[in-house]
Amino acid sequence: MKIRDWIKIEETMTKLMGWDTGIEAMCDSHREVAPKKPIYELSDREDKKVKYRLRKRYLKYKEDINDS
Repeated sequence: MKIRDWIKIEETMTKLMGWDTGIEAMCDSHREVAPKKPIYELSDREDKKVKYRLRKRYLKYKEDINDS
C-alpha cells in the first residue's frame, strides 16, 4: 500500500471515530492481515484484505452512531 493511501484512510477513520479509536482500528486491521510486515510492503492481496476490514469497521461504526 502506498503511504499516501494509508494517510488518506487514516484521516477518514479518525474524522469519524476520533484519534484513538481510529488509529486502533487501523492498527488492528493491519495486524490481523500481516502482523510483521510494514504497511508499505504489503502485497496486493494483503492490501485488499486490510482495506476490506477497514471498510467493514468504518461502516459498522457509522451504522452504530446513526442508530444511537
